[in-house]
Amino acid sequence: MKLIAAILSQFLLLPFFSTAQITIQVISKADSTSIYGVVSTNIKTNSIVLSNEKGEIMLNKGGNFILVHPSYGTVELEKIQKDSIVFLEPLVRDIEEVEIVSITNEKLFKKVINKYRSNLENTHYRGRLVYKNTNWFNYIYETENMVDSASCTIEDQLYFDFSGETKKSSILFSPLDLNRSCTNFSLPRNQNIKTGDISAFSKFDFSHFLNAIFTKGSYFDEVGFEHDITTKKIDTLNGAIELIFLSKQHEKTMVFSASDSTLISYQYRSFGKLGGYHYYFATFQHQKVESLYEEKGYLFDYKTQNHQFVSIHYGFFLPDSEIPIGDLATFSEIIKTQVDSNVPAQKSISELLPLYLHLLHK
Repeated sequence: MKLIAAILSQFLLLPFFSTAQITIQVISKADSTSIYGVVSTNIKTNSIVLSNEKGEIMLNKGGNFILVHPSYGTVELEKIQKDSIVFLEPLVRDIEEVEIVSITNEKLFKKVINKYRSNLENTHYRGRLVYKNTNWFNYIYETENMVDSASCTIEDQLYFDFSGETKKSSILFSPLDLNRSCTNFSLPRNQNIKTGDISAFSKFDFSHFLNAIFTKGSYFDEVGFEHDITTKKIDTLNGAIELIFLSKQHEKTMVFSASDSTLISYQYRSFGKLGGYHYYFATFQHQKVESLYEEKGYLFDYKTQNHQFVSIHYGFFLPDSEIPIGDLATFSEIIKTQVDSNVPAQKSISELLPLYLHLLHK
């Protein structure tokens, strides 16, 4: 649920065009307030529209749609023909929020991580990592009211093998299926920019996050910043405890089981200058990492234009797969070999939409 909430704001980056003929207003059934940020997906075309501050969504007449919001139940609209009001049912959860002092939370944080680490130290972990990275480059020419974009995408399946016997044990990979594709800029002034020569990973790539999860003593093992606000939320319905650490530029959240302190999810956000941001998210099952998500955004300001760069990494682990082991290497080494490889023919791809749809339905 938190992962969905985190990515909704990024839909605003995507240009969606609609031939809408009707207006739907989405209202909360609990207090009749308008709901902002409802994602409406056309079942037939997979196109997406986001509700505005008034809860309004412009939709195609006669279409079938699914309405999704992290705080409300999902609603399906079939063959809608006229302007309508849709009421969403809030998701009711029995949560008690209690503020506790920072030193107590930090000790609890350390307790949870230590339990996770003790599991890793005694487990041989192997299987497949299904991985996708999309880098999206966007030029906005303010004085001319023009936008140009291009992207590069890697979709991989990697075999992984990990042993936590020593402190610096690292997860190793061998390639099973490597696919890379790029799109070009369309404006004449940008056509000399060869996206095929651009690495389809960010400067500090996904291996930084992977290594933190699997390496003892990394930033994953500590709060890592001076926090102004600390809260502890107890979810009695699901038997979970949530720890939140906040400062002006950072936010770290952990969710773990109230019964045995096993780790459920880990989230970290940082907000930089000029609209830059960095977001990590990981889920865990039975004390093993299950999925990883990393998103970074940078905005470079000029007098007449903005250059925007968005990088998204997403991967999920399928453990204990019986796959022949090839030449094992670090994640960075495997991915970076694709920079010098032959880039497939240019083809039209939707840079971020398939990834977001996958996450919405996960």
